[in-house]
Amino acid sequence: MKKLLIIAGAAIAVLIAALVVLIKVYVTPERIKEFVIPTAETSLNRKIAIGDINIGLFKGIGISDFAIRETDQQHDFVKCREFVLKFKLLPLLSKQLVIDELKLVSPEINIKRSKEGAFNFEDIGKKKETAEAQQETPGDKPGGLPISLLVNRIAVEDARLSLADLMKELPDIKSSADIAISIESVDGSNIFSEGSVDITFNEIIMAKPAGKRVADLFTGLKYAVNFNLESKDIRIDRADLKVGEITASIKGDVRNLQTSPAVDVALTLDKVNTSELQKLAALFADLKGLSLSGTLAADVKLDGEVKKLDTLKAEGNITMEKVGITYDKINALLDGNMKFDEKVMNIDIKGAIDKNTAEIKGSVRNYFDNQNIDFTIYSPKLILDELIPAGTAQPKAPAEGGQPGQERAAKPSEEAKPLDLKLTAKGQIKVDSAVYQNMTMSDFIMQVTFKENKLEIPEMSAKAGKGVLNVKSLVDLSKPGYTYRLSTIIDSLHADEMVNSFFPKAKDTVFGMLSLNLKMNGAGTVPDQIRKNLVADGDFNLKEGKITGARITEGLSGLLGIDELKTIDFKEARGTLQVKNRLARIDTIFSSDDLSLDPKGNIGLDETLDLAFDLKLAPRLTDKAMSSKIAKYIKSDEGWGTIPLKVTGTFAKPSYMVDVEKAGKQVIKKEADKYIDKLFDKQDEEKKKELEPVKDLLKGIFK
Repeated sequence: MKKLLIIAGAAIAVLIAALVVLIKVYVTPERIKEFVIPTAETSLNRKIAIGDINIGLFKGIGISDFAIRETDQQHDFVKCREFVLKFKLLPLLSKQLVIDELKLVSPEINIKRSKEGAFNFEDIGKKKETAEAQQETPGDKPGGLPISLLVNRIAVEDARLSLADLMKELPDIKSSADIAISIESVDGSNIFSEGSVDITFNEIIMAKPAGKRVADLFTGLKYAVNFNLESKDIRIDRADLKVGEITASIKGDVRNLQTSPAVDVALTLDKVNTSELQKLAALFADLKGLSLSGTLAADVKLDGEVKKLDTLKAEGNITMEKVGITYDKINALLDGNMKFDEKVMNIDIKGAIDKNTAEIKGSVRNYFDNQNIDFTIYSPKLILDELIPAGTAQPKAPAEGGQPGQERAAKPSEEAKPLDLKLTAKGQIKVDSAVYQNMTMSDFIMQVTFKENKLEIPEMSAKAGKGVLNVKSLVDLSKPGYTYRLSTIIDSLHADEMVNSFFPKAKDTVFGMLSLNLKMNGAGTVPDQIRKNLVADGDFNLKEGKITGARITEGLSGLLGIDELKTIDFKEARGTLQVKNRLARIDTIFSSDDLSLDPKGNIGLDETLDLAFDLKLAPRLTDKAMSSKIAKYIKSDEGWGTIPLKVTGTFAKPSYMVDVEKAGKQVIKKEADKYIDKLFDKQDEEKKKELEPVKDLLKGIFK
């Protein structure tokens, strides 16, 4: 037995010695270069450079200074300081390739994109097609490896990758990586691999926003996967990803990778502080002023074909725990979850912004494609002043080449593009109490539907004091610039609350109990198009009202020299409104114990005025309006004076003038009527009755 062991040992020693001699004599560096370089250059369509080659039975093959040249043959596309391949020779006799170690030391890959958009790797591997190659089909190629494969260790140390884009569309990247993995294939058709990949992005310079720089971002992956070379399926036993302080994991299968990829995977996002998500997002976008807190977690399963969204099925849960969002002067808090299965996603979230709270509940069906949304939003109280802060004026941009403060002509705006959203939605918003600019509304309710890119509000109602507000509207978002219809009914709302809330420039100028019926339609999102297309028809009634502190009343007071006209009190004002062709046509009557006026005419949607009215003043005001000599001509027998006026200019700068022509006719008529009455009064009663038609005819001439 001992002799047999000695003989076997001697035989192995002789075999090893023979292999060493064979390697030294036959497998020489020169032979390897003669084989590798032409083969690689033909395959890659690039020039190859190789430094020293060291070969040893136990050390394996070592190659230094390996490089793939750029097309200019001067610069390196890929280079590697050291390449080491250690494999076992004896398993080759049984068609087994056992690699103890495959190591790359300091490899570098330099990717560039030209100003024309071509990458420096696009020509690699391209060959002139031959008739033989054209006839070859993918089905002619074998699906597996010709031998079994085992790689105990693949190591990549101190790798470098850079990306430079001269088109400035992609970020410029400089990164480093360390890789340690193993690969095993027992039957040649399945490859199992596991290991870790650590990549540090040393520098990322973003194209958008320009100049944004990311430094020292760490990403790590630990994985174990099985890849079938014949079916092109991947089984993911483990894929643990870490980006900064954020960790996630994936398990499952990816099928038909080459033809129609389909997945059956589970994704888990470990509970993460949203501040870490903010840090990550802030590396790539400007989030100045934003602060996040609270935690977010997700557990999702996904099954279906990636390219066919209607086949995808999902189930899982996304949870938010006290997620705080602070931006500018807004402090929001979200708490709740979104649970979903393959048919529906259910949403249950409580939100708060400062003192405002709301509950959002609903469902989304077909959430991958053609979404169908059903929701309810409820709030016990909303303080809208906190949600809609007053805007601040923006400084005017200087003219090109001009000084600050010198205004630049605004470029014409474009109409909003039509929407083509494949979703439908319906829902309800209820608010017990809402406050905006000291206007308090209660029992606010709004129904909303969205279908075929049309947003409809079939009902919106609210109470304010003893008054009621009702609105219906329809906006068609499927057309350029959009089109809309709206009808509003206001019954007995305080005019001052309405004006102060929605027209702050006219604050504290209009008072009274307002009722309004208004219907309008139009199109456009650009101001000029809105004015051009707006058509409206309505009527209003304002009781126990007052207009004060407005430029239009101050101008009237200044013209007539009557301070009392700076504030106009009236028992009732009523009128009609019609808008068309950029003009609002009004026909109104204001009446009180001291005066009445009936403005009629046009108000341009650019705020220009073209109005005329008769101002009727009580006796105590008439004498203040005109000198005593003129006053007698405008006075009626009861002492009331009538002054015909015209108003031009704008709301900001109204201009009043007496309608001289009408006033002249008025004076002539008054004197003519007196003369005719005096003339006919001389007749006896019988003659007066006979001449009555003549008297009326003569008075009619002077109308």
